[in-house]
Amino acid sequence: MTQADSSSATGFPTIDYDANGYDYQQYWEGRGYELWAEDRALRRLVPRLGAYRWFVDLGGAYGRNAGYYLPQAERAVILDYSATNLTNAARRHPEAVESGRLGLVRCDLNAIPFADLAFDSAMVVRVLHHLPDVDHALGEMGRIVRAAWLVDVPIKHHLLGLVRGAATGRLRQIWSAEPLITGATDEKYFNFQLDAVRERLTGLGFQTRLGASANNFRRWESRVPEQVARYARPLVQGMEAATQGLGKGWLGPSQFVLATRPAAPLSPFTDETAAFTDRMACPECRSALIFSDDSAGCSGCSRSFPKTGPFWDFV
Repeated sequence: MTQADSSSATGFPTIDYDANGYDYQQYWEGRGYELWAEDRALRRLVPRLGAYRWFVDLGGAYGRNAGYYLPQAERAVILDYSATNLTNAARRHPEAVESGRLGLVRCDLNAIPFADLAFDSAMVVRVLHHLPDVDHALGEMGRIVRAAWLVDVPIKHHLLGLVRGAATGRLRQIWSAEPLITGATDEKYFNFQLDAVRERLTGLGFQTRLGASANNFRRWESRVPEQVARYARPLVQGMEAATQGLGKGWLGPSQFVLATRPAAPLSPFTDETAAFTDRMACPECRSALIFSDDSAGCSGCSRSFPKTGPFWDFV
């Protein structure tokens, strides 16, 4: 993976998951514990978003989490920057895509091609650590969410982070409101102060509450022999289950936040059965889009965006 310059008006850099033939599905090989931990959290938390007809998976990759919302949503859309991810999402959920229940849109989350309040509910999981200007990105994502969303926040002040910070004399940096930047030269990752993210969501009109602390014992499997891991797995999973509630706000590196509007506005869209393209707008000027079979043209700035295979491409 490499860091690519976004073609959006914002110009914020975006991780290019398609570089060098990379397939994000490969990331999950050998990460059974992380999959289990997130599954336990999401099975409990996604239903708390309430009743929804339209759902958006922000940075939803290859549809890894679609099973949590597709059974309830009448319409859903996956937004992702990676063409490979979206192609794999179409292969993973062919019936939903072909029927129009699941839409696929390639875009930068800093410039989303949808109108305000286009979706009832949303989720954003394992995405914020790619966003250098999280305030802008949260504002852009939040404007299209009418009622509630689940936000996975990678924090820097989790228990192990505090221990490391104390050992290296960086506790002040750990507790500051500024993101902690890690990673290689061409692939930066951002970890946040939880209260700072919650304050931003409050400023966008959402009330927040902590949902779960996940991956509380992250990467433990890679630090012990496979034979040991096989026997220890039930014990660690039991510890994870017990601490997802007890560790909210401090224990694990992944903190799930439920954000809801206290008085959700009515949907501005009268036809709830229309195609998802009827809720889209130009990411540059927010004007209406005019669709043909293979392209979408902006009625305002005259830009044109192609349909590439199963997804609309706004990158």
